[in-house]
Amino acid sequence: MRLRSWGETGGVFERLRSLVNFSSAGVRRTAAMLVDALIILESFVVALLFRFDGSVPEGWWDSFWPFAVPATVVFVLLLFESGVYKNVLRYTGVYQGVRVASATFIATGVLLVVDFAIGPDGFGALSSNPVPLGVILIGSVLAYVQLVAVRLYPRVFYERSLREVEGRDRALIVGAGEAGVQLARQLWRTPDADLEPVGFVDEDLRLRGEQIEGVPVLGGVEDIERLVEEQGVDQVLIALPEASSEEIDLVWRECIKTEAEVKVVPKLTEFLGQEAVRLRELQIQDLLGRQPVEIDLDALAEFVNGKRVLVTGAGGSIGSELSRQISRLGPARLVLLDRDESALYYLNEELGREGYAHAELSVGDVTNTEKMHTLFSRLRPHLVFHAAAYKHVPLMEVHASEAVYNNVGGTLSVARAAGEYGVEKFINVSTDKAVSPANVMGATKRLSEMIVRSAANEYPETLYVSVRFGNVLGSRGSVVPTFRRQIEAGGPITVTHPEMTRYFMIIPEAVSLILQTGAMTEEYGIYILEMGRPVRIMDLAHKMIEVMGAKDVKIMYTGLRPGEKLHETLFEESERRAPTDHPMVFRLIPKHPPSTDLLEAAEEMALLAREGDDERVLHLLRRSVPNYPVVETGTLPEAL
Repeated sequence: MRLRSWGETGGVFERLRSLVNFSSAGVRRTAAMLVDALIILESFVVALLFRFDGSVPEGWWDSFWPFAVPATVVFVLLLFESGVYKNVLRYTGVYQGVRVASATFIATGVLLVVDFAIGPDGFGALSSNPVPLGVILIGSVLAYVQLVAVRLYPRVFYERSLREVEGRDRALIVGAGEAGVQLARQLWRTPDADLEPVGFVDEDLRLRGEQIEGVPVLGGVEDIERLVEEQGVDQVLIALPEASSEEIDLVWRECIKTEAEVKVVPKLTEFLGQEAVRLRELQIQDLLGRQPVEIDLDALAEFVNGKRVLVTGAGGSIGSELSRQISRLGPARLVLLDRDESALYYLNEELGREGYAHAELSVGDVTNTEKMHTLFSRLRPHLVFHAAAYKHVPLMEVHASEAVYNNVGGTLSVARAAGEYGVEKFINVSTDKAVSPANVMGATKRLSEMIVRSAANEYPETLYVSVRFGNVLGSRGSVVPTFRRQIEAGGPITVTHPEMTRYFMIIPEAVSLILQTGAMTEEYGIYILEMGRPVRIMDLAHKMIEVMGAKDVKIMYTGLRPGEKLHETLFEESERRAPTDHPMVFRLIPKHPPSTDLLEAAEEMALLAREGDDERVLHLLRRSVPNYPVVETGTLPEAL
């Protein structure tokens, strides 16, 4: 805290005078100053009585008043300058206590200096007897204690009233760390949450029997079943945002032995930039083998804050999460582009409900070159996140022209506009299906990566980047929502092959790492995210059946669909993987230089795709994309 010097407070008396008005706030603050003045005066009186064991000799009171009145004025002025009278008493905390302490310390110093400066008799020079230094010191200590106490009482009374609210569900919090403590504090102070924390569960044996925020630590994870029964617990809240999936799985297996509802505090990446602790239902991704993602929030804030940002495909799974996280990082202007007007509208409404500024919505298609040039000319974005793409593998197999027109033509249009209008960084969202592509969707995304590389050579003033990663859980095309719908319908769950595996990452983590990549990269590259171990789809199906408590649901095998692979990889043999400054982001270094005429070939391909000529489009696609297998003409699957 910084107190203004006396030279800066020439208008202090004017501000004090304006404070004494007939508004409710002015009356409250004036009353608080009068109460403080009485407390300070009473403290010095008690200090003087203490100095003489309750019997003050005759004549000492005459010396005391010339000291006590100026001392009280000094204290009140410094408290006023420290800003304590602007504080709402029921929210008094440590910071306000520090302000009072600072004002008290400075006031005591002022009184001691003046006492010495007046002469050997100190304040007593103004009358017949000196004022002992002990009276100044003890009176100041007594004043501080009472000034803090009188401010804490409304806070204590307020919080006690919150804790006496009846009819709330009883909650057991797993984890007595920072997240758990903050959650307990938040539950006490939010009666609308309808939850009363009755105890903590934590593996730290030193905490057993202790209390945190008035809530006892009752045991460990192995005690959950017993404690739910003994304490009448309605909800178990897992407050372990940085725990591994194995640890969450262990807690969950204890929770399902009870009838209590289970909720979790999400990982940091899921509520990036938000201060309040949020709860959500336990989800399958919490139980998958994912290592925690570390994010440099300062780097992200510096990357986005004050910038003009464009997100294409903002209505999709990745695009919408990019929009959420970017909006929390303080962009100067955020423009969301998508051809799905409903998705844009509801996303913008969501951003408004979260307390962030509404974004600028642009309904349009990335394949519309004129539209892109008009948008870039008007916006002049610093950053572009290109997430617009078709991603459904089997569907794109039978609509090859649409896949090429959107994924290739759209990327070409936006990448060129970014270079022509001086964008600082262009981040292209790619996929592991671009590696040795076995389907149209993967081939178009691989060609999109190649287009971005060629654009980096053609427009050297713009930094182009592609970020490649695997499946994301919770997206509209993800297997998890499909399995959930099938389980809710009573089954069966359809699995294409018992040995099929996929890499998985939750959407907020993937997006946070996309932002991290954009923030730290200083040269062109294809960057891949650390996806952990591949997950067998069969195991995922069994886990979801357990999580949803649907033991009778069967699993049915349907066979591989057009364009599907049993296993995905994140990079090819011709790409060398190099580390970056982030342990979960790697840069791929290709061996072969980019084609000099690729952009023209991609433009020709997009024009053919617009005409719907699947065979010629596929011929050009196979000729342009390495490792994309050639199939005989006429073997296209029937339209879905």
